[in-house]
Amino acid sequence: MAATISTVPQYSRMVDDQGVEMQPEHASHMGVSELTPLNYTHLAQQSLSQSQPSSGIKTGVTTAIEHSKWPVAILAGLVLTAVALVAAVVAANPGIFHTESKTQFLLVGDWGRDGTQNQSAVAALMATVADAVRPDFILSVGDNFYESGLLSVNDPQFMSSFTNVYNAPSLQVPWHAVLGNHDYGECWTEEECAVARAQCSGLPECYLSPLHQLDVFLWEQDWRWHCERNFKLSLGNDAVDLFFIDTNPGIIDYRTAAFANNTGGILQQSWQENLLELETQLARSTAQWKLVIGHHPVRRNNRPNNNMDLLPTLEPMLEKYGVQAYFCGHEHNLQYLHQQDSSVHYVVSGGGSLTDYAPIVHFDNGGSRFQYWGSGFVSCLVEGRSLRCDFYGITQRRPVYSIQVYA
Repeated sequence: MAATISTVPQYSRMVDDQGVEMQPEHASHMGVSELTPLNYTHLAQQSLSQSQPSSGIKTGVTTAIEHSKWPVAILAGLVLTAVALVAAVVAANPGIFHTESKTQFLLVGDWGRDGTQNQSAVAALMATVADAVRPDFILSVGDNFYESGLLSVNDPQFMSSFTNVYNAPSLQVPWHAVLGNHDYGECWTEEECAVARAQCSGLPECYLSPLHQLDVFLWEQDWRWHCERNFKLSLGNDAVDLFFIDTNPGIIDYRTAAFANNTGGILQQSWQENLLELETQLARSTAQWKLVIGHHPVRRNNRPNNNMDLLPTLEPMLEKYGVQAYFCGHEHNLQYLHQQDSSVHYVVSGGGSLTDYAPIVHFDNGGSRFQYWGSGFVSCLVEGRSLRCDFYGITQRRPVYSIQVYA
């Protein structure tokens, strides 16, 4: 089912390349189309007061029985029979009075720098927002540990970049992570790889590999951690399906880099197999919401071109199966892109730590709607037929931009 986006122009907000608020141009497409921020202060508040009956007032059932010409015993029996019938119907149809489920989560990528380079500042703002929205989980879209991933399951960076940084009570929820290129032990020349491996001198089971982040031993150290190459999560009585895909094997340049030969590395993976697994899962899904998570963007607006390694293969699949959103990182900023008449909304959240401090060029590579060049993250809520995502930058406590998508 195609998705639409809804906006309320008078409350829409954008920032320019200097981080200054500006009025965006709103383009309506696919029926009703707009963008809205999270600002509950403007919403009208309604107060409904109801007088409570005194203890002396009789219930409607009691009054009806007393004024009825039928014998009280017979009427009471009919009431009990009706109650039993309703109970039986509810038991046979447990979802008959089901309210729409809510799924709240945060989205952050490109973060693991021992708390430096704005990582701690982003974590602090995440904690503040999480206090308010109470996320069910957090999605990490890759490049979880810099510069070359974890060197072993005992690498102290797991604690210094993850456990000790995201230690606020409101962030003690599951973290579902995908791998980024740095998590593969990125190093482009043998000389660079030798420097990275030198950190392993004398340490057992220490080597450049993405396998360390996939090891269950990390979960035993911190119960929140969950990282796999390709997997699926179904939420809210199958109302929401999350599909995670390892996009690193799809990047052609990685295949000739020195780190491609790392244990469990690029050359030991297959992009075609990853795509096939994703398509199989998408084809079987009956969820109202289909959301895909990967590390690399398909479309982006901070470079002259879109990601031509993924665009020809991944985007047609996303559109074929009605995926409403693709969440990713890799680009060290926040972005939102959506093309007219496309079901897919691209959300880039790569501002978890070091980002583009100076304003960057904003390229319109098709469907470019928003770009924020500072550190930050995204908060999303799926509720019924609505998906709302609020983009947060560390320059302020309220969203710098927001979108609302309808299934």
